Amino acid sequence: MKAFSTTQSDLQLKLKRIYDFLEEQHFDSLLLQRKDNFAWLTSGGYNGIPYNSMTGECGLLITKDNVFLLANTIEKPRIMAEEMIGLSYEVIDYPWYQSIEEAMEKVPVVHRLASDTGLKALDHQVVNIAPLRFSLTTPEVKRIRNLGFKATAITEKFCQGLKPGMTEMEIAGKLNSQFMDAGLTPTVALVAADERIANYRHPVPTMKPFYQKCMVISCVQEKGLTVALTRIVHVGKVEQSLQSIHEKTAWIDAQLIFNTKRGVRAEQLLHTLKRAYAEAGFKDEWLLHHQGGAIGYENRDFLLTPASSFEVEPFQAFAWNPSITGTKSEDTILVEGSRSEIITTADSLWPMLQFESPTGEIVKRPAIYEI
Repeated sequence: MKAFSTTQSDLQLKLKRIYDFLEEQHFDSLLLQRKDNFAWLTSGGYNGIPYNSMTGECGLLITKDNVFLLANTIEKPRIMAEEMIGLSYEVIDYPWYQSIEEAMEKVPVVHRLASDTGLKALDHQVVNIAPLRFSLTTPEVKRIRNLGFKATAITEKFCQGLKPGMTEMEIAGKLNSQFMDAGLTPTVALVAADERIANYRHPVPTMKPFYQKCMVISCVQEKGLTVALTRIVHVGKVEQSLQSIHEKTAWIDAQLIFNTKRGVRAEQLLHTLKRAYAEAGFKDEWLLHHQGGAIGYENRDFLLTPASSFEVEPFQAFAWNPSITGTKSEDTILVEGSRSEIITTADSLWPMLQFESPTGEIVKRPAIYEI
């Protein structure tokens, strides 16, 4: 067993959530293989190889008595040395040519097994443990705040240096390179040049150059946690029509931020959303694109929809992204109780729009940057 540490205390807190879950759902053990769940339980560990796979290359089996790392001979050295630092666990290794199902045969008999993925050879039930991750722990709060600052500083400095003629692909590639140089992993990279901003809500980057305006959208991850943000630049003075639409979009975003508080229910947030769009003069515009939702170990843990039934939890992160055709407003916030803190902020010269709630709370939203 390894020595007690801050990481170990974080593990114990999360294991308590898992044990309560197992008892409530009448399971004896839980096998975690998804990359998001592995990162959550290990305080930022990475068990993946290909980026486009939801499932990692090793797993964690949590029983009522122990935590087992199931790792094949390829992954075991790195996982133990780099991803499980400060954690107490027992290792069950197996040859690379065998499956994790076969490795499970080495584990003391467990009944009523739950898993976050489908295992063909085992009698188990697939469960969703994402809600256990929603309320961030103290170490996670520190990590996501730090990530938010770094991701924003890189994004805003990069966008301030954009030059007309750069292609969307070039912009995405160079920004992603800067993220990775800083130890961050880009998980979403969308770029829209000129008319593509109005044409597509999810502008996958192309070889199209930008000449007048450019929208850059990123989701960025570090140690499993994720933040999202959008910034827009314009060559020269922003025309009044675009300025007006952007200010209305930012105002809608501010209303969502004002109202994202501990204990607020999904139907209340949806009412806020619809009312804000209507007051801005774009009643049905929310139907053209999702408005964002909870964020954490995924780009979005869930979206706000008419069918949503969640309640905002303490220290839960959200990323709202309202849009009116031609513009968008998006940042990541952290719920602190009676207010939400915008964590994708940095000490830069990015111009801001300021909005005040009826109770006097101030929220600043990014304006369009003129280059």
